[in-house]
Amino acid sequence: MKRTHLIYLALILSALTIAGTLAGCGKPAGDETGTTAANGTAAPDQSQPAETKLLPDLADTVWDRDFRILGCSATNHHSWTSFELYAEDVNGEPMNDSVYSRNDAVKEKYGISVVQTLVDDTSKSIPTEYASGEDNYDLIFAYIRDIGGLAQKGYFLDLYSLDNADLAKPWWNKAVNDDVSVKGHLFFGASDFSLRDKNRVQLMVMNDPLLSELKLDPVPGLVRGNEWDAQKMKEYVTAASRDLNGDGVHTKEDQYGLVMHSYDAYAALCFGFGIRLIDKDENGCLAVVDENERAINAIDAVLDICRTETYMTPEKYDKNWDLPYDTFCDGRALFKITILHSLGDFNSDCDFNFTVCPLPKLYADQEKFYTIPDKIAMLFAVPVTEKDPAFAGFALEAFSYASTDTTLVTFTEILSKSKNIRNADSVEMINVVLDGVVYDNSIFYSSDIKLYGILNNTIPSADRNTFSTSMRTLKKSAKEVLDSINNAFAD
Repeated sequence: MKRTHLIYLALILSALTIAGTLAGCGKPAGDETGTTAANGTAAPDQSQPAETKLLPDLADTVWDRDFRILGCSATNHHSWTSFELYAEDVNGEPMNDSVYSRNDAVKEKYGISVVQTLVDDTSKSIPTEYASGEDNYDLIFAYIRDIGGLAQKGYFLDLYSLDNADLAKPWWNKAVNDDVSVKGHLFFGASDFSLRDKNRVQLMVMNDPLLSELKLDPVPGLVRGNEWDAQKMKEYVTAASRDLNGDGVHTKEDQYGLVMHSYDAYAALCFGFGIRLIDKDENGCLAVVDENERAINAIDAVLDICRTETYMTPEKYDKNWDLPYDTFCDGRALFKITILHSLGDFNSDCDFNFTVCPLPKLYADQEKFYTIPDKIAMLFAVPVTEKDPAFAGFALEAFSYASTDTTLVTFTEILSKSKNIRNADSVEMINVVLDGVVYDNSIFYSSDIKLYGILNNTIPSADRNTFSTSMRTLKKSAKEVLDSINNAFAD
């Protein structure tokens, strides 16, 4: 069966799923006698217990109201846009049609219609909205690099306080929300409704023909055997690097073991090795992580991988942001660190097979293959100007639940997998990547706390391990800012 047929079959099943699950919130449909199905065949044996689908605890209320959402329309790249919120009509594109079907089903069930407003940078609009005091939005999305600072200024409501929103339910992203909560409060977060936090997750693509030429073992097998670690990646990038023109200097015309989209990918490699900069103490307050030997070893491992002759980043080449991508698509790199949403670009532009890989572990004893979304991923919040928090909670619960079997499936199983990758190993590896997503609060407050800059600027720029000295230099000021954040989020 052709791939396009598979995609549309999946969309049909997705639409049927949401229609059925939302209908399950009300009166069950079908033959109430339980003896004969509508098509005349025997009905299932009712004596056997059926699997119960968890439903939202929402009243059968018809609101006849708009769910007003502020999202992003940034034109820098298609992966920056809030694509998961609204669709005007079906047009045959899988993600668009899944969004439309979900929204239509929620509107039919609860009388709630999505109305989106898209701006280039919501982080600049939010303070203006707050200052106006006007109730213009029920939900807003913001870049993770800014959202913590916005929350600290009192712009958002505590999601845990919203009536009708049950954040213990599985359609809320518990792992994310646990990471970003402070003192038992959650002023921004994620659910299955949000995809701009998932499309910016960082991973690697691997040049399969180059790997074969180098006679190296495929990475998916190493992942399954828990052998994909820093030392193994160092071996691979070293084997792949070549001075193609023989001038004795590694330049943009040569071959690299690793290319990356920016120093933010460098930081992702550090977080992938288990480094944490800000964690929470026993009271749930944000606190600077003390220096430790593992973190220093992790930085040394990153430096071993990212040597002048083995890796390329735009900052090394006059901030030519297209260069690493073009180098990989030209077949002159073994690995590229990229984001999940960009797999479609590689599928279009690479005339060779590639395989998705997770970032490696530091050592085999690491619990998971960790990764982190880049800093322009987005989380959502309910603005403090919202005059009906109960409605915001109701709508957010309804759309989060309705997204689980629809838009989330379309994004992960179709857009990120069936449509944009070329082998079964990549499907498995994407699951590994998504299972290891973590957040570090240093990113959320990076405008005021400079710790994240150690990993995405100081160390890669210096090309040496300045972790200990940098942490000592910044720790006092970071603690002062964290104290003010913790006080702002006090009970």
